[in-house]
Amino acid sequence: MTTTIPVTLLFSDGVSRRLQVPCGHNLVESATAAGLNLLTDCSNGQCGTCTAQLVSGEVDMQEYDPSVLPDEDRDTGVVLPCVCHVSAPCAIEFPYDSTEALTEEPAPMPAEVTAIDQVASEIVRLELAIGETVVFEPGQYVRIHPRGTEVVRSYSMANVPGTDRLEFYIRIVPGGAFSSWLDAAKVGDMVDISAPHGTFFLRHENRPRLFVAGGTGLAPFLSMLRAVAADPATQQPRTTVVIGARTHGHLIAMDELEQLRTSLPGVAIHLAVEQGDGPPAHRGYPTDLIAQLHLDADTRVYLCGPPPMVEAGRSAAESIGLPRKEVLCERFT
Repeated sequence: MTTTIPVTLLFSDGVSRRLQVPCGHNLVESATAAGLNLLTDCSNGQCGTCTAQLVSGEVDMQEYDPSVLPDEDRDTGVVLPCVCHVSAPCAIEFPYDSTEALTEEPAPMPAEVTAIDQVASEIVRLELAIGETVVFEPGQYVRIHPRGTEVVRSYSMANVPGTDRLEFYIRIVPGGAFSSWLDAAKVGDMVDISAPHGTFFLRHENRPRLFVAGGTGLAPFLSMLRAVAADPATQQPRTTVVIGARTHGHLIAMDELEQLRTSLPGVAIHLAVEQGDGPPAHRGYPTDLIAQLHLDADTRVYLCGPPPMVEAGRSAAESIGLPRKEVLCERFT
């Protein structure tokens, strides 16, 4: 007879669910079997989408990327449910409402490729047309499944919400499964996309904002800035945007960013490149600039990029007195 262990799941709206999980079973898989769709993406400890807080008890965590979950965070009880296996009674708190976990995943939406353009070194702009208006929060992502393949990847939208076309900026990875599909894809090809996901989205707060993007991590910030430009009521907070890239040739959407900077009061843009010649920019990483920006103490920080960049940004923000709870993170690999 299989031993089951009680696990309590707590959500930010005060709702809780108690599960009986077979000893040694994966937490996310067990929650799915119980009808709960916990937010997750990579499912192997590489992205941090599922990050939650262990309130009591203990879990066994399998292998994960330590840049996604640094030791100091793990020591305070932060866990990655996608790699948690249950071995003892525990309670875990999630940073989102129960409605996100209790709602069944909508059926995928069909989408047609309408544009594939190389817009920078190793970066492609992908545009998809959907047969319906897609409503999402600026900063969220969808999963894209090219038909006829087993490939599924998640990418953040760069466009404003509420349209029937979605725009993505995708870094080409030699030998990568999605990159290989994209290399052969053409206008008219069909994909399926999930409903929008993610807790990394623009908060409508009357407080300064700092956006820090690494590479194609600029995409969700483009969505946020475009949404702000389309709604004058959201243009009040001062917004500082820091963009990092390997070289100037890897920077995207520079002309549009300049237009947004001039049209939106209080928006400042800073560039950081690791190598190569070009227009004036900080030589190094975007996170190097955080300590130099003289940010207000109530600044909300948004970080989007590879896990090491995100962790460096969290540390830099903390070093100038901004608490980690005020830092929103979106990691990609």
